[in-house]
Amino acid sequence: MLKAVFEGPTPLSSIFSPKVLDGDKLRSDPDTIGALGGGFSFFPGVKTVVEIVEGNGLSIEINGEPASFPPSEKAVEVLREVAVFEGHVKVSHSIHVPIAMGFGTSAAAALGVLMALSRLVGRPLTLREALKHTHRVEVLCKTGLNSEAGFGHTGLVLVLKEGSPDHAVIDEIPLPPKTKLIAVAAEKTETPEAIASVERLRQLEQIGDRYMDRILRNPTPENFLKQARAFAYEAGFIDNTVHQIFDTFDKLPTIGYAQNMVGKAVHAIVYEEDAEKIVDMLKKKFPNYPVYVGEAGASLLLTTE
Repeated sequence: MLKAVFEGPTPLSSIFSPKVLDGDKLRSDPDTIGALGGGFSFFPGVKTVVEIVEGNGLSIEINGEPASFPPSEKAVEVLREVAVFEGHVKVSHSIHVPIAMGFGTSAAAALGVLMALSRLVGRPLTLREALKHTHRVEVLCKTGLNSEAGFGHTGLVLVLKEGSPDHAVIDEIPLPPKTKLIAVAAEKTETPEAIASVERLRQLEQIGDRYMDRILRNPTPENFLKQARAFAYEAGFIDNTVHQIFDTFDKLPTIGYAQNMVGKAVHAIVYEEDAEKIVDMLKKKFPNYPVYVGEAGASLLLTTE
């Protein structure tokens, strides 16, 4: 067995309430760090191919180009703590959505490495075990908060209690049948920059908690996306670019739409029958921004060669 392939969605986030503070200090235990919130699994997401060849070290490619990608590097490091193995690890990611725009590519890449590499080295992980490690990778790399909760679900995922899988409480709002996810991606936003200070984290927690409460009082996809959109406005994430995309979506036949957390991108749930018309309108309105069409939720696939 020389190669393993893992394919799955990315956990796109629509709203979050960071739970990282203990008083005025950051929590020290990664298992208790996370965020309340919710979002969707977007497929196609990330396909990860892992090989072990002669030699030592690690090499990573993203969409065919050599790259440095901390979540994938940390995932290999974490697995070396779980299983002893030798050889040079080659990781190749095919990422179908933009990086650093709130699609959850870091979590998807880390999970892919953990699942594929663990199978190769004879220490296969269950999904729950791999998600525990993915949570740790995200916290250590500061690339996401409870993004891993999006894997293994097909509807609209809610995180009701933060932390690793041993601590978190996850729920789900069912989606209507025959729906698609459509996203418009404008510009990148690095996650640490968006939540840089204790004061900012406390503000986002207060705002996020308030809108999560409104979602839970009426847990429908329509209300979820409405409240997530209101959260983004009050939290100050919406700039003129995102506002223009919102204005366009507001005139289209969507079930609802919201901003990616955290990125200058907007996603919407639409009925299949309306998807082609909506995509055509978006491409005409925003010719310089890529438009992505996907499924909400997908199976996690692991094969070996």
